[in-house]
Amino acid sequence: MSARVLLGDVVVGELRPDTASSQTTLEFDASYAASASRPVLGRWFEDHLIEPPRAFRGAPLPNYFRNLLPEGALRKIVERRLGTSAIPEYAMLLRLGENLSGAVRVISDEFDLHPLEAGERQRRDANDPFRFALTGVQPKLALSEVGDRLTMPVEGADGHWIAKFGSPAYQRLVDNELAMLDWAQRCGLDVPEHRVVRASEIEDIPADFDADQDVLIVRRFDREGDRRIHQEDFAQVFNLPPEERYAWEVMELGWSHYGSIGAVICALCGEDDFRRYMRRLAFMVLSGNADAHLKNWSLLYPDGVSARLAPVYDVVSTVVYPSLPTHSALRWLEPLEPTLEPPMQLVDVTLDDLLGVVSQSPADFSQVMDDLEAFVRDAREAWPAIAAAAPPVVRDRVTAHLAASAL
Repeated sequence: MSARVLLGDVVVGELRPDTASSQTTLEFDASYAASASRPVLGRWFEDHLIEPPRAFRGAPLPNYFRNLLPEGALRKIVERRLGTSAIPEYAMLLRLGENLSGAVRVISDEFDLHPLEAGERQRRDANDPFRFALTGVQPKLALSEVGDRLTMPVEGADGHWIAKFGSPAYQRLVDNELAMLDWAQRCGLDVPEHRVVRASEIEDIPADFDADQDVLIVRRFDREGDRRIHQEDFAQVFNLPPEERYAWEVMELGWSHYGSIGAVICALCGEDDFRRYMRRLAFMVLSGNADAHLKNWSLLYPDGVSARLAPVYDVVSTVVYPSLPTHSALRWLEPLEPTLEPPMQLVDVTLDDLLGVVSQSPADFSQVMDDLEAFVRDAREAWPAIAAAAPPVVRDRVTAHLAASAL
């Protein structure tokens, strides 16, 4: 069955699955493609000549749409709520298509709930959170705030908050992310409104989630009142599947690194946003965040056309967890020779390594250098106040990392 792709109410094109080839084709609408003022679905499509209308294929979906779907533990929760242990990606996209991240919507008038019809209809009450598709691996919910109450969004409404739950595998994960967001905010980075609440404060919290724990709630930057603001992450910008978010693991993706992200930001968003990006890279190094992969950097389209760097999100100090890698999630620049050697250890990254990213863009080198030197100094000075409120495991391991850091 085919499905319409829209940005808000603007028809973008149509998705057509082909069971014989296991591929799905996106074909752009001729009127959309011909419009000089069309809202942007994705930079990759814009850069690959959607006019005249052409088809983009992917198996099982074009990469852009695969990156809209939940993964890992979050995906398993969604599948359990839908009454199945595995659901094809195209079917999941249709089931979640009215409530995807950003402004994109995927709608099919032919959609048939069979073979999950009976089980799914029993579960699809007005407060079912899995009408609200959130990307990523960590268990999370979309929430509405009504007065001083946190509740599941009512039918037809968007959740303006994201509740992020902890994980038994990672000690004090919620407190870790809270400390990193507070630190980033104190350093002057663009951080969404956030706070920690007890999960039991969320009305009608689904049984899949433990209500006896603290959760981090973060205001969504892709929702503003009744308006959906479009966004895309850099796996979408680079047309890579979600499993290749750590691009260094694929030898052919040597071109996908922090330098190439910066070049896109400088070209599309301007030098102010590029300098913001460079500060975030410095913060990533200082905070010991080895998980700043392609899906943890995004573009936001406030007017639907012009890109801006999206606010900070998913910032966790991974050095708190000894079982996790301690090298950066991406390379800094393209290697001189193809290699599968891991990127640099975060603790070894210097100011010169950061400034190497500037070589990929036309930004003013001396201005960026002065800005970074001031930011690093301010971030180091800001940490003790944050550390005082952080749990010991976060305080001690981040402090040790900061003391050893070459930056």
